[in-house]
Amino acid sequence: MLHRESADDRQEAARQAGVQTSRTATYRLLQRVRTEGAAALEDQRHGHPTKVREPVRQWLVQFCRAAPEVTGRTVQAVLLEHFHLEVSISQVNRLRAALGVSRPTPGAGKKSARGAAG
Repeated sequence: MLHRESADDRQEAARQAGVQTSRTATYRLLQRVRTEGAAALEDQRHGHPTKVREPVRQWLVQFCRAAPEVTGRTVQAVLLEHFHLEVSISQVNRLRAALGVSRPTPGAGKKSARGAAG
């Protein structure tokens, strides 16, 4: 019966916190809380979209609209230099796509020589 009560407690705690998690993940987190204390509850994801908050998102939109050809690598370097944010290039590109300021593909909008001949 003890196992059933533990499962109910875990499910109730998850419901109150507004999260869904597996039993295994719950027990891993509980173990970390026991060893690390409250620090175990801090977000430790890297490059997650929430890492880039609204002021930086607004800056990114303005920056990319002013220079649409700028590469993800350049944006990554500027984010590190100006905002001290370490974000992967793939995350930069996903964020740009989500914000509607992706880098235009080379040759986009141009007719090919093959299309003009036919």
